[in-house]
Amino acid sequence: MAVKIVKLVRHNPWWKGADWEREDPDLSRVEDVIPRKEIVIKEGSVTLLRGIRRAGKSFYIKTMIKRLISDGVAPRRVVYIPCDRFTKREVRGFIDELRLRHGELYVFLDEITYLDGWRLLLKELGEDRITTVATGSNPVEMKREAELLPGRGIEGNEYYFNPLNFREFARFMNPELPDVSFPYNEPAVDSVFPWYEELEGLFYAYILTGGFPEAVLDYKSSGTIGEERYEEIIRLVLGEIAKSGKSEEIARELLEAIFRLKGNRVDYVTLAGEVGVSHPTVREYLSTLESARVIYTLEAWDIAKKRHAHRKEKKIVFQSPLIATALAVYLGENPVEFVEGNVEWLVENIVASHVIWHIEEPILREKHSFAGFYYDRNKECDLVVREGGKFFGIEVKYGKVKRKHYPFPTLYVSKDELGEDTVPVSLYLLGLEKSGRSI
Repeated sequence: MAVKIVKLVRHNPWWKGADWEREDPDLSRVEDVIPRKEIVIKEGSVTLLRGIRRAGKSFYIKTMIKRLISDGVAPRRVVYIPCDRFTKREVRGFIDELRLRHGELYVFLDEITYLDGWRLLLKELGEDRITTVATGSNPVEMKREAELLPGRGIEGNEYYFNPLNFREFARFMNPELPDVSFPYNEPAVDSVFPWYEELEGLFYAYILTGGFPEAVLDYKSSGTIGEERYEEIIRLVLGEIAKSGKSEEIARELLEAIFRLKGNRVDYVTLAGEVGVSHPTVREYLSTLESARVIYTLEAWDIAKKRHAHRKEKKIVFQSPLIATALAVYLGENPVEFVEGNVEWLVENIVASHVIWHIEEPILREKHSFAGFYYDRNKECDLVVREGGKFFGIEVKYGKVKRKHYPFPTLYVSKDELGEDTVPVSLYLLGLEKSGRSI
């Protein structure tokens, strides 16, 4: 089959030779490169990167391409295909033609979920042992379909691609910060305590940016977040809903209802009444928003039975504070005033998402298997992690820390108090690395 390879030239400037970065639409417009965890591409395997849009996936794979070429891979054996521009038939044709001309390839398929039948394409590439890296910003579709690809060289090669966590953000803003790392339940912060004041300033900046790379670069260059960033976030969230075949209007009303909760517990029936739909519909939309990496729904634990109490109320947290701030702007609020007036709630969201990012891995350690929260008649613990049959609580207290008696050990995350069971949030989050399968 004759294919128009010329259509790919503008997307693969490295085929021309040296100094190609100047022509690349991603690498040429960024002066500061935010360091990210490097992953190893396994020859003959398929690697999946799934996560929310605007988190930096396209830029990340361009840095992977740059590294391959720097390591001596012939530039014409590296092909990048933006799948939102072509059909599945065209993509397969490009790959087959380039293999005939240049031998074995490194194939980068950006936004693969735009292709009808993308699952079949990955299956074929896996069976042909073509080294492939695929990204998708429709994680709902990717999650469902990736689970149907056993034995195709994908096992162990699937990654969550999240916004920057505080550790990555802080070390980008100040590379001189100590390189400290510890587990979520054993925060060893003595070595970073002298950096508290600087870390507090950086943490406030992190709340404003939410870890989204373009917002981070805005802040670093000007000290503010461009207004267009909030619009981009709203558009990407509603876009994920639309791509999943669901109603943007229902999603918008549901997000507004979640926003108004400000972290309070709720059940599906109450949310359904707020939005004017059935509670199974609410549950379905929440699942879509979670798969799209917009929110996490936390279920309450039944500590005695060591499992979730599915009939009890839930808590819903935003995976990035920039999503909550974008909703506030959408509803007419000033972003800085919103952040300053809702700091404790935003910090609760940040701590929950960071601990989950620290632990979760695709398939083997999904959020629902280890994360939840706890409440009874008198008290509530923001996040409770189950590990090895035991529970560990994390409670955010941004004002004065008042300890409560829980049926599990508990860490109190504070603004500025430090003690045996208490740690300032900026010190705590600096030490939380993402899991080995999270970028």
